[in-house]
Parts: sequence; C-alpha cells; structure tokens
Amino acid sequence: MTTHDDTVHGTGFTSASLAISGGSPLSGTATIFHLDGERFGEMHDLVELAISDDALEGRANAPVPAGASVSLGFEALGTIARRGEVVQCDACGEGWRIGIRLASAA
Repeated sequence: MTTHDDTVHGTGFTSASLAISGGSPLSGTATIFHLDGERFGEMHDLVELAISDDALEGRANAPVPAGASVSLGFEALGTIARRGEVVQCDACGEGWRIGIRLASAA
C-alpha cells in the first residue's frame, strides 16, 4: 500500500526512514506471529521498537512480507497484544526494518 512518494497513508511511515510520527520508544522485544498464508504460525522477534497509537516499527533478523497479517505480543509490562498488517520491510544493515499498521485495540 505504498504510494509513488513512498508514504504509507495513515501510519506516518516512510520507506526511507520508517519513522513514526508521534511515536515513542518501547522497551524489550515484540514477537510477530503470522496469521495467514504459507507462513502461518511463523514467529519473528522485533527489537529497537518504536510505537504510536496506530503503528509500530522494529528490527528483525529476517524479512516479513508487506501485506502479511500478524499478531504482536510484547515483553513490556502493560502493553497489550495487538493485531496488525505489515506495511514496510526494508533491508537495514544485518537485519530488516519492519513497519506495522496496528489494528484498533479491543
């Protein structure tokens, strides 16, 4: 869902920086759990987390395809599990920067 200017509408992510508008750092790790397709059940840990009300970014050791539906569990106390959709996956040094549009918290 990227546009020609590489902005993902509604999240604040850009493919050049994956910056979250108004986001804040989140301690610990998050675990992505694939909810669909051939990769159902596959899990990845994310580190270097930043989160806002509707988006999360982090670094993973393996790529996660854009469009994947995922569930996220968090190590940080008081942070509830969320569902989301991967909107960006960019190579970053030895890993991958992953951008996720979060579904509304229930």
